[in-house]
Amino acid sequence: MRVAAVDMGATSVRVAVVDLDAEAPAVDVVHRWSHGPEPRSDGSVRWRWSELLENVRIGLGRALESGPLASVGVDGWAVDYGLLGEDGRLLSDPHSYRSLRTSGWRIVANEWGHAELYERTGVQLLPINTVFQLAAHDPEELGQAQRLLMLPELVAYELTGATAAERTNAGTTGLLDVATGGWADDLARAIGVDPEILVTVEPMGRLLGEHRGVPVHLVAAHDTACAVAAAPLERSAQRAFLSAGTWFLVGVERAGADTSEASREANFSNEPGALGGFRFLKNVTGFWLLEQCAAGWGDTSLVELVEQARDVPSDDVRVFDVQDQRFLAPEQMETEVRAAAGLTEAPRAVVVRSILESIAAGVASVVEELRRTQPVEELAVVGGAAASPFVRELLAEHAGVRVISGAAEATALGNAILQGVALRRFRDLTEAREWVSARSSRSSPAGALRARRA
Repeated sequence: MRVAAVDMGATSVRVAVVDLDAEAPAVDVVHRWSHGPEPRSDGSVRWRWSELLENVRIGLGRALESGPLASVGVDGWAVDYGLLGEDGRLLSDPHSYRSLRTSGWRIVANEWGHAELYERTGVQLLPINTVFQLAAHDPEELGQAQRLLMLPELVAYELTGATAAERTNAGTTGLLDVATGGWADDLARAIGVDPEILVTVEPMGRLLGEHRGVPVHLVAAHDTACAVAAAPLERSAQRAFLSAGTWFLVGVERAGADTSEASREANFSNEPGALGGFRFLKNVTGFWLLEQCAAGWGDTSLVELVEQARDVPSDDVRVFDVQDQRFLAPEQMETEVRAAAGLTEAPRAVVVRSILESIAAGVASVVEELRRTQPVEELAVVGGAAASPFVRELLAEHAGVRVISGAAEATALGNAILQGVALRRFRDLTEAREWVSARSSRSSPAGALRARRA
């Protein structure tokens, strides 16, 4: 049973094929397209939507060329959206969450009150949240909209013609009532959004339609939900997760949402899980810093940069706050990092090592906050960082945990196994994770890096 996973990352779009009948999981990436937000002449920052769709279709074509498919599923980054007009077409290219148009987000939050917003939605207050993006949207265009779709569901719509609002993705917007599981219509009206354009929220699993004769199923549309679905979390109650890519998302799985004052003050999010429950987590700026520096340098890869950083003496490293808003969308990332870390004249490898150490320190601070409510002795890492022994060692060292390595392509793998649940290849998430665990995992114990230095 071969399925195709369309995995839309904020820096690359991938189409992968996974054989759910294989003895052990393997992710065959048949197409990958690097992309990023594009500044426009009107001052907006948007996604190159027609190119993105073209590459999704190219990828699915290559997936079909490799053999028959039982299903297709689409996941992607959260918070961004598209607006459809009366003719069912996109009114304009979707805005990127890295746009500075939400700089006045605190005004909107203050009008409602931070405590009330958090109690209603359970979402970490960040300028990128959909609710703040919509508050800054052109009112005239909002008035023309007949439907609002989050971006993964928008891709699924382009493939099938079916509209959907999947639970995990809706739960990131700051417009979902965490108690009822439906849209908070009063919040939508308050920011100028007609609730009628919001599609009814539903769980994953529905057959949306077909693309080139292949069934397209609604999976957990939020890429983090897919990544965590494929994470090795089934064996330990004291194991947190880290989905490590452009963003590093650190948290634990819980049966219910925690909208307490303590959680609000710590600024944790309660994001709906792929098949129930919640991911109690916090966003930490991740490889975005390194990706943007590497793009500016232009003569090396992330893998090469990380390897060069390994040999930097620890005394040369400067740890800085990766959560500083200066890193959201700077013109020159290297300049911002050097200024924040006080590394004006330092070699490139020292800058990279300082970025990695600072990200690890940011993750460690979240782990420490989680420990105030429950034991955390292990950290299951999926995504790009899972493939790097050195990054895993830094995480183990800073957070004081044993790091368990999951799949580097966990998002696509999670997308695939959730299709497997929809197709009844797996009874539930537990069985799907047991199949995923056939992939061998590596671990980095706390203190390993310190021991090697000694």
